[in-house]
Amino acid sequence: MASKKDDGHVNWMDQVSKDYNLDEEMKKHPGFGKPLPSRLLSGDIYSNFVNTAKEAGYLPPFVALQKEIRQEIAKALKLKEGNAKESELSNLITEINKKIKKYNSSCPPSMQRGRIGLDNIENQYKIWE
Repeated sequence: MASKKDDGHVNWMDQVSKDYNLDEEMKKHPGFGKPLPSRLLSGDIYSNFVNTAKEAGYLPPFVALQKEIRQEIAKALKLKEGNAKESELSNLITEINKKIKKYNSSCPPSMQRGRIGLDNIENQYKIWE
């Protein structure tokens, strides 16, 4: 985008100079001009993105939520095995299902998961591992 002065006049030479300096800065990066790794161009593009993002230290918000849901399901399993009150377990499952709904709305369709209940909590825990 060309830079405008206060009077609305575009100074094209200033813009060319800025673009040139930006190009020079980009050329200083170690990966500049090198071909992309072949693993990025093969297989599932989304999985490649997630793996590359993880290597760079970035986790999408739904991945953090996935870990949180897994921990909550483990907690619910311990409560169920410990013969906790059904109302306490039911409240926890309701909260987990709210998080699952949020997770499903933010993750890719292929990664979406079903809701949990008292009858399928063990199977769902295996799925969320």
